[in-house]
Amino acid sequence: MKKPQLKRSALPGYILQFTVLIFIGSYSELYADETSDPFVFEITPYLWAASIKGTTASNGEESPPIDTDYNFFSFDNLDGVFSTTFTARKNQWGFHFDYLYVAFEDTFLEATPLQTTTRLEGRIIELAGEYAPASIDNLELIAGLRNQDITVSLELLNRKPEQTATWTDPFVGVIYKQPLTDKFHLALRGDLGGFGIESDMAVNAQALIRYQISNTFSVKFAYRYLKVKFDDRDFLYDISLDGFQIGLGIRF
Repeated sequence: MKKPQLKRSALPGYILQFTVLIFIGSYSELYADETSDPFVFEITPYLWAASIKGTTASNGEESPPIDTDYNFFSFDNLDGVFSTTFTARKNQWGFHFDYLYVAFEDTFLEATPLQTTTRLEGRIIELAGEYAPASIDNLELIAGLRNQDITVSLELLNRKPEQTATWTDPFVGVIYKQPLTDKFHLALRGDLGGFGIESDMAVNAQALIRYQISNTFSVKFAYRYLKVKFDDRDFLYDISLDGFQIGLGIRF
């Protein structure tokens, strides 16, 4: 007697198809021969003062789960940070690339036989296409891929188990944009990812205010929240990052 087969949800497939369509549309529009509307490029180096909270565990190692609670402003724990965004826009279509690197390290029971050092190092790379439907004012659709490369280590009693995991999730969402004055502009973004394709789920939200200094320069203030849960047989990463951002936009 054959075992009944469970039906897998079609949602991940639809998400991937939608993501591919947005990428194809962005690429086609950005590299079309039309010259009536020029490209608008912008690079934004920024600082994300993110606090990191949650749990990590190396299930394949003989090490306990690590409860993580790092505050960006505890500079003794901050071991490195770098982040930047690049965008290209033309007509209704856009494309953006975002890179974030952050590392935290903390030591407990220093100068004792039980001295313990924990370290969390992460790289997040995001590629996305954006589309602004002509029929809907101030609203854009966004779809893309978010790659995360996470390393967690625990040093205790001359042992240093270390676990690294890398995964890539599709995500989809919306961006609401509203000019407040000639100089100030508001952008609200929310997206969902994961869908069980690699991570279990990913939730990302951001509220941003941009002050346009000139046609070339702008200052951006934002608050961002990113929650990701990834769990396989060898590695658990259930972490949220949240905090304020400040960046300098440079258009060319």
